[in-house]
Amino acid sequence: MASDKSQNETGAKAGAETGAKAKAKVDSGGGIAETIRTVGFAILVAMVVRTFLFEPFNIPSRSMVPTLLKGDYLFVSKYSYGYSKHSFPFSLPLFNGRIFESQPERG
Repeated sequence: MASDKSQNETGAKAGAETGAKAKAKVDSGGGIAETIRTVGFAILVAMVVRTFLFEPFNIPSRSMVPTLLKGDYLFVSKYSYGYSKHSFPFSLPLFNGRIFESQPERG
């Protein structure tokens, strides 16, 4: 009984040492890989948001005064108008016309 207990403790210590060694391997070389993975994921999320949901715009001239002033920034909802080939990066010719289009509500 006592030998079973000591074997369990020895096994637990060996498992903890193996886990610590594995973590040390991940920590030593995984910093750059984790950073690259995080930056890649952030770029992917930004592209999906800009392609399918919202896109930021800057008002370049005074043509919309007094409602919008030169230099104002705004976000445009893209899903309200549907999607065309120009909604995607590089205007890939995936389809003709618009898909998921509907008349947006005023206001």
